[in-house]
Amino acid sequence: MKKNKRWFGTDIFFWILFSVYFIVTLLLFHRQTVCYGGKYPSDILPYLDEIQGISSGFDYPYPVMFWIARLLMFFTTPAHAMALAVGGLNALTVVGLKFYFDKKLPIGQKGFRQISTLLVFGTLLVSMIFPLQYLGHYVDYVKGSPDYLYRYLGVFSPNPFHNATYLAARPFAVVVFFLMTDILEEYEENTKWLNWKYVIFGALLLVATMAKPSFTFVFVGTSGIIMLYRLLRSRGKNFKASFQLGIYFIPTFLDLLYQYRDVFVGSTARGEEKGIGVGFLVAWGDSTDNVPVSILLAVAFPLAVLLFQGRGLLKDKCLRFAGQLFLVSLLMFMFLYEKGFRKEHLNFAWGYMYGMFFLFATSLLTLARETKNRKQPLWQLLIQWLLFALHLVCGLDYLRVLLCGGWFY
Repeated sequence: MKKNKRWFGTDIFFWILFSVYFIVTLLLFHRQTVCYGGKYPSDILPYLDEIQGISSGFDYPYPVMFWIARLLMFFTTPAHAMALAVGGLNALTVVGLKFYFDKKLPIGQKGFRQISTLLVFGTLLVSMIFPLQYLGHYVDYVKGSPDYLYRYLGVFSPNPFHNATYLAARPFAVVVFFLMTDILEEYEENTKWLNWKYVIFGALLLVATMAKPSFTFVFVGTSGIIMLYRLLRSRGKNFKASFQLGIYFIPTFLDLLYQYRDVFVGSTARGEEKGIGVGFLVAWGDSTDNVPVSILLAVAFPLAVLLFQGRGLLKDKCLRFAGQLFLVSLLMFMFLYEKGFRKEHLNFAWGYMYGMFFLFATSLLTLARETKNRKQPLWQLLIQWLLFALHLVCGLDYLRVLLCGGWFY
């Protein structure tokens, strides 16, 4: 009886919140597909054209979400099929996060399974910090007002609900990220060519890339830098181990070559040059007047966790890897941009937002453990929790604005 009571009080709590989250986000995605006279702006409308075989003027060589939506079209309308595809993939992120949060937290102790659940949904609802209209300062969110720069555009969010392909790739990215945190701790001692953890890792990295390659750019860049550093530090002694792990990246590299076979060569139909440009804040600077403030508004909470963690950062493998991933994504976004009309799309921001997402997730895990162990002074813990609460309040209001048909930027 006691065991059943524990199960009812914990797992059912998760599934209730899961159901509410799924219904609310599915409602949002449905409204984005229908639009209702120009409301609910998102990137989803060209995807509807794509699954119906209508030319949208864009190429989408990352087919996972489109395959699922086309399959669902056999049973419902294109709009409903796309909403269900995005909603289902986004829901998988919840399950993946819950699995790893339960692994990283002491859920066997009283109350921690519920805490794990609350942290999962907190991670999926936080946003950038922005002025709330309820605080007496109404912000005109119509593009053109100087105030719009202080919400999404230029600041960005770890949960961009308006971009379906970002959400479609994220469940696979979650598993890949946490698998890699374990692999980096043990790969140098690996002596087997066939390692099932590597097989799962390589397969899901490929699927994540086929869903949207933005995560792969920053993830492979970060992993490559870490592995190269360790190879040089060992003076080549871990070459075999690095090679054994590296071969599982090959399918992803081949897929990236396929996806970008003609994106960065030649010129566009408008006669504009294709390719990747290098320049400091060339693209990012067009969307915000103050990049340092934008970074602070986007990741104030995890930056506080990193600051107060101090030397403990070296011992926390998940937070350390997330910090490295975020730094690489930040540098990529600062210095790289796509030439031509794609420059204004700020496509390198997607990798930056993945970096933000994993920094938030791992920072929450770290803070929960630090709070339990009371290893930090109470005033430091309060500052960190208050900053998280601020991100969460803004995130809930941001979702409310989107559900009411407001502009995401």
